[in-house]
Amino acid sequence: MKKKIRYILLLSLLFVIILCAKSYARITTNDPTVESGGTVTITVNSQEGVASGAIKLTSNGGLTLKSATGGTVNGGLVAFSQANNKTSGIATYTFTVPTVTANTTYKVTFSSQDMADEIGNPVSASTATSTVTVKAKTTTNPGDSTGGNNGGGSTGGNNGGATTVTEPKFTSANKTVYATGDINLRSSWSTSSSATKVSKGTELKLTGTSSQKVNGYVWYRVTYNGQTKYVSRDLITETKPEENTEKSNNTNLKTLTIEGVELTPAFSANITEYSAKLTNYKEQSLKINAEAEDSKSTVKIEGNEEIKIGENVISVTVTAEDGTTKVYKITITNEEKEGLGLSSLVIKGVELKNFSPSKFNYEIEFKELDQLEIEAIANEEGATVEIVGNENLTELGEHIITIIVTSADGEQIATYTITANKLAVEEAKQELDIKSILICAVIALVVLVAIIILIVRYVKGNSNAEIDYVYNDNLDNKEDEELIEKENNKIGETPKEETKKDGKPTIDDLYADYDDEPKRKRGKGRHSK
Repeated sequence: MKKKIRYILLLSLLFVIILCAKSYARITTNDPTVESGGTVTITVNSQEGVASGAIKLTSNGGLTLKSATGGTVNGGLVAFSQANNKTSGIATYTFTVPTVTANTTYKVTFSSQDMADEIGNPVSASTATSTVTVKAKTTTNPGDSTGGNNGGGSTGGNNGGATTVTEPKFTSANKTVYATGDINLRSSWSTSSSATKVSKGTELKLTGTSSQKVNGYVWYRVTYNGQTKYVSRDLITETKPEENTEKSNNTNLKTLTIEGVELTPAFSANITEYSAKLTNYKEQSLKINAEAEDSKSTVKIEGNEEIKIGENVISVTVTAEDGTTKVYKITITNEEKEGLGLSSLVIKGVELKNFSPSKFNYEIEFKELDQLEIEAIANEEGATVEIVGNENLTELGEHIITIIVTSADGEQIATYTITANKLAVEEAKQELDIKSILICAVIALVVLVAIIILIVRYVKGNSNAEIDYVYNDNLDNKEDEELIEKENNKIGETPKEETKKDGKPTIDDLYADYDDEPKRKRGKGRHSK
């Protein structure tokens, strides 16, 4: 009984180990043959069914990757995930092979990552290498002196003999080398194969050397940016070339632009003077982009700190590595222009004082009108004018009238405000009456003064004509008063003949020689009371 229990436990443990253990599926590839300069397809397969994972291209061996399929492609990585296990065609890669003049083989290496079967059991990673054979083109080599006229050796005959250029034999190496100048790295040992240009001093990793001359050169194998390349041994060196100590004197600008501003003439590195126009520019500076042709040159912009109305000069100085300078001059003319507004504003029947396009608030008074006829003209062509609040002015007091001027492009707006005060009709008549009274009073005063002056002149004229002034010096004041009083008492009585008293003449005797009305005249003298 104990043996059976042990046997069951052993089998269970073995079963668990089998379930937990990773399966091993080695990936495989095909080894295709292709014509020189053509394309080749390499298929990656698995010895055991897998449902998910990724295949990575670890080395293209000198071929150029054209495309890949089988899942999500990211460069040389193909990731896949499916419901069922798969063994063939996990991933497919297409390469372009170089043009060669000798039969050449290329080694392309792949590796698997995160492989698992359909129930999630992990599958161990592995690698596979595909050998791609590229058939070389045949070339005809000149024969020796024993050949025919166009011969090529003992087997040549008149048409010469053909030989096949074979692949160079490389000896492994591991050194750092440098390009002696601006050179081309080839994808094969053929001068007609695709090339990658590198500059002087570029660091390369030497992986193989050869002493055999193929296509006129002794080729070395190098690695550049993770790719295998071929280069003539005469174009590389183990000593890093010295950097060029000669300093640049390039003072040219590569670009010169001002945001929102057009330069005249158009920019050219050889033109150093430019002009541009602005209108009512209010910002402190312009956004200038000036880039030098030489990265070692410096650019300095001056005169752009504040753009004022009128002429502004901006200088862009380029200083080369060796200290040489060149100055680009930009003359900016900032014109001041009257802003959007009204050129004319007239209100029919109402006086509008001191109109100006730059004055935006006005006050007016009017009577009786319930609507104002306003004529407003914009100072820009295409601008629109809208008048609001000039109708239904029935109530007394203040009314606000708004005039809105909008530019043709709709980007500018100017607003004028009129405070209109409507007066009552009675107030208007009362004001008129007061004015009329004042005017009449002034006229009456003038007339009165004129009358007084005339009367005074008349009275003076008549007084000078009175007869009693003739005898003014002959009469005693006291006697004159007594005589006048007597005469006044006798008015209406029958005149009596007066006798001379003390031998002096009477009043009647004095006036008798002049007229028939002595009594009336005697009562109007300067001495009468």
